[in-house]
This record gives sequence, C-alpha cells and structure tokens, in this order.
Amino acid sequence: MPVLETHHKYVINNKDNKKLTLNLVNNIVSDVIQHILSGSPSLVAEVACGKETRDVLDKLIIKYLDEKMYHNGLYRNEIIKKVFDYMFGYGELQPYIDDDEISDIDGTSYDDFSIKKNGIREKIDASFASEKSFETYCKLIAVRNGGILNENDSHCRVTDLKSRLRINVSIKPRNISGASISIRKHRFNSYSMDDLHRLGMLDEKSLIYLKNTACSNKSIIFCGKGAAGKTTLLRAFINEMPEMERVLIAESDAELFPDKKYCIQQRVKKPQEGGRAVTLDDLIRDGLTMSLDTYCIGEIVGPEAWDFIKAGFTGHRILATVHAKSCEDAIDRLAMLCSLSKINYTEHTVKSIICRSIDAVVFLKNFKVYEIIEYPGDISVTGEAASNMIFKRKEE
Repeated sequence: MPVLETHHKYVINNKDNKKLTLNLVNNIVSDVIQHILSGSPSLVAEVACGKETRDVLDKLIIKYLDEKMYHNGLYRNEIIKKVFDYMFGYGELQPYIDDDEISDIDGTSYDDFSIKKNGIREKIDASFASEKSFETYCKLIAVRNGGILNENDSHCRVTDLKSRLRINVSIKPRNISGASISIRKHRFNSYSMDDLHRLGMLDEKSLIYLKNTACSNKSIIFCGKGAAGKTTLLRAFINEMPEMERVLIAESDAELFPDKKYCIQQRVKKPQEGGRAVTLDDLIRDGLTMSLDTYCIGEIVGPEAWDFIKAGFTGHRILATVHAKSCEDAIDRLAMLCSLSKINYTEHTVKSIICRSIDAVVFLKNFKVYEIIEYPGDISVTGEAASNMIFKRKEE
C-alpha cells in the first residue's frame, strides 16, 4: 500500500497522530525540493524570475512523486502545493513575512526562531521538520534569489526585491550548529516621520528638527547598531525631502525603496553575478556625472566612505547609515573606513574633511532616536571634532 494512503488511514483512526502525518508530509516536501535543487537548481531560479513557466517544474515534481511512489493517497495535491509554497513563498515563515509589524525574522536552528517588532525581540512558535529540512529550505531561498549555498560557499546574502527582503543564510561548515537564517523586512507602506513619532522613535523636538532638516540642504549620517531603525528613519527622511531634489541611492542590497520621485536606485553587482563587478565606489564616482543634488549610501561598510565624503566636500548633499555606538564614534568609524582607500592624508585631515562634509549625525538605539549632534567643521589639534548637541533622549 502506498506510503501516504497508509498514513492517511492511520491518522483517521488515531487523531492524536496528526502531528506525525504533518511531519511525514513536510519530510516528503523537503525530499522533493532537495531532489530538484540537486538536479535542476537553475530551473528554480528561472521560474522564480519568470524566464520559465511553472508547468515545467510541476511535471518534474509529479515525475519524482511517481518514482518514489508518493502518487496515491489524499495528500498528493497538498504535497505539490506545499512544494510550490516553499519554492516561491516562505513556507513555515510566510505568516511572519505577511505581518507588516514585524521587521526581522531570525532562525538559529530548525526549531529556534524569533522576530522583532518595533525593536523588541520575541520568540515565535515556528519550526521545521528536521535540521536537514531547514538546510534545504535555506539553500532554496538562496538559489531562487540568485545566490549560491553549498559546502564550498556556505554563506550567502541575497535580496528578494519582490517581497522587499534582505536575507542572510549560512550552513555547515561555516555554521557549527547547523543552518541559520536572518530576514530583514522592508515595508511596502513606508513609515512617515509622523508615524515614527507615534511609534515613539521620535519625540516632538527630534521630529521637528528632522522635518526641517529634510527640507534643507544639510547632510546627515544615521548611526547605531544593526536593527536599530537606521534604514527605517533614512527612508522616512528621504520621503520628507523636496519632491524635485534629485537623489542617487547606492546600496549593496536594495533596502531603502523610497516613495519620493526623482530618486535613482542603484545597487552593486557582485562577482558571482557574472561580468564586471560594480562596487559602491563605482556607483558614487559615476554619479558625479549625473547632475545630482544628493548622494545616498544605504549602508557604508568599506572604502566607499571616501568617495562618499568627497561628494559632500564638493557641495553635494550626502546621506547614509553607518554602524556606530554613538554620534562621536560615527565620525571615527567614517575616518577608519576612509583610510581603507589608502589615501595619503593624515587622520586629522580626514576627520576635518568629514566634519566639513556632513552637518549632523543621528544616533539610534532600540528603534528610538537617542542623540542628534551637529558638526560645524572645526577640529582641534588633538583631533577632537567641535560639536553642538541638538537633542539627547533621557535614558529609560
């Protein structure tokens, strides 16, 4: 008797064993996906981007189900649907993808998941059938978004542009504990400055300052640790800027998705994508010939910092986020990243250029603005940057 039919009868007579049947179905789904990824990984990517129809993949799934004698029983259609849900949706994590209030979904193992809402992390009741099933899921997410994930390339960062997700996945041997995934979500309905005020990120004083600054020509850096709310606030800031202000947005992975018109969105081209690689440095340098008012880097992480600061030093407005634990540390971090360009300037000169290129730094923590400091451009002989504290939130 076919496997599925046998288990169906068992569950009808033993309702307490529904979980067993669910695990059986999930294991079969994982088996089908692993088979397809092993034999036809490019087909998944082609169907995902519309280069190939789903019918081709459907026939491949049915053929494998028949070969493995999964073809009778009442769960056949459920299995086919679930395979497609996993391949082109997010399976067990789909309900959390659909929740607009969730900004992050993180899994450290197949049965250990958490989410973030408004900067607060909480555990969720989500799990996969096994560690192998979860690893297959991570490989699938990478492949269908143009990435590579295997024993030789055991870490991958990709972007799902359709769903506005930035995804980090890694497996063994990089991960000792097994597969893991980190999903950063970006809203389709962006928060406005007023929304962020209602959510508590901004108080009345910081709201007024940032609204006024958005309508000026001041250059701003938003800093804080990962998931502090930097990108969310930068997006709201851009949307508040004058409509006719022409902006180049350069990112490693698309995350900002501004609603403002007259924004040119560009991203890097990674070596594994084929052809000539394009870096953030390239995007900023090429932008100098594009009649721009403003340059924006979604996240400064390397030597692109120097070309970015130089753009500000030539009179353009510049906007960016950077990882730092305070406004003062953001200046030091920018100086450190500029030095990666092997420039022939002293640290004192680099800091001076930075402080004359930017007007203010905004520091965020736990989805709240904690400090705003303006820099008039003066540097002491000891390398300390002159500053004016505009806003400081009281510790809660």
